[in-house]
Amino acid sequence: MKKVVLMALALGLSLPAMASEKVIDMYKSENCGCCSLWGKAMEKDGFEVRTHVMNDQALLALKEKHAVPAGLRSCHTAVVGNLIIEGHVPAATIHKAMQSGSGIYGLATPRYASRKSGNGDGGPKRGLRCYRILTGGQ
Repeated sequence: MKKVVLMALALGLSLPAMASEKVIDMYKSENCGCCSLWGKAMEKDGFEVRTHVMNDQALLALKEKHAVPAGLRSCHTAVVGNLIIEGHVPAATIHKAMQSGSGIYGLATPRYASRKSGNGDGGPKRGLRCYRILTGGQ
């Protein structure tokens, strides 16, 4: 009985952590429309996406706060669990990074290119490069 109670307690304590890993907070410019398509693609993959619309100055400040390297910046910044996501990173890549736990601070697909990014489906397309941002902003 004691074992069952401990297992139930452990499961109950881990549920909020697991839930937060399925929530994406996406911060986007008030002038950008493509980010909403990426958000919809993430929702199709099981994420809950909370969209925060900001002016360009506030979005830049957020990118700086999260130490997104200038050369890797894109149209939106998102946070899922402990990961920073910059641009239209595919869901499969996000899941893989979340499971690896290998010093990855974030993922970035800089300088969004609509024809190459899988605009509507969030999937990788030829020519799309996804970069890892390691702890320390490298």
